[in-house]
Amino acid sequence: METPPFEFAEAEYPLAPLTRYRVGGAARWALLPRTLEEAQDAYLWLAGQPLRTLILGGGSNVLISDKGFDGAALITVGLDGIEALGGDRYRVECGVELNDLVQDVMLPHNYEGVGGLTGIPGSVGGAMYMNAGTINGTTCQWLESAEVIGPEGSRTVLMEPSLYGYRGQTFCPPGHVILQGVFQFRVSTKDQQAVYEHYMVRRRESQPQGYCCGSVFKNPEGDHAGRLIEACGLKGRRLGGAVVSPMHANFIMNEDGATFDDIMGLMLLCQKAVKERFGVSLEREVVVIE
Repeated sequence: METPPFEFAEAEYPLAPLTRYRVGGAARWALLPRTLEEAQDAYLWLAGQPLRTLILGGGSNVLISDKGFDGAALITVGLDGIEALGGDRYRVECGVELNDLVQDVMLPHNYEGVGGLTGIPGSVGGAMYMNAGTINGTTCQWLESAEVIGPEGSRTVLMEPSLYGYRGQTFCPPGHVILQGVFQFRVSTKDQQAVYEHYMVRRRESQPQGYCCGSVFKNPEGDHAGRLIEACGLKGRRLGGAVVSPMHANFIMNEDGATFDDIMGLMLLCQKAVKERFGVSLEREVVVIE
């Protein structure tokens, strides 16, 4: 691999501080674009290189090996622009924190959807890619369009419900990058600040706070991953510095300098126990980078 021809490239860049788990080694190279144009140039250059590529936004849903990443990481946190387009429409770059979209755009205008997006960590790009949300709503339902870049260049995708579903979507294939989205919001007849405060209280009461990726596993149809793991007696189970949260069994916490192997070991233990007892194969929601 040749040296990246960008002033925003850095060698042996530590990745752990960029993740919610605070776990992971360094990337051989990191590209940290500050504009959409720089991001496009970086992506297209990487597409022509014979090396592994990692796209990293808010780091809320990834677990990275302590051995690091022997390739190049395209880090999108610098793409943090929000532009009001009029008519309750906003152009939002992928590096904007989802909480900032809620706090700076949705709440001041009393837009609907606050209940579905409150308290979810990570970036808007990651939220679009995973269709993050809750039982009260998801990110993609408020999207009018998304700009996605792949090896062939960038394209604008007009959003429709068939393009997204539970914790996933089909408009951005693996290896492609969501650069930005246009959101179309709607003013609510209910006080969304009260909705926000209600769900923030509920999250603090029901979900652990600390170094973690949020929910580790997707909920199986008709059930909850946390219930299945708890029924296997795994709440509070520890491995090294990692623990299955005593508050919510679908959270694995880094409580005391956990390693990749500590956290991964608990994930595998939960999957094995649930499969043996209930015949259910838990699917990881967290993305593991080895």
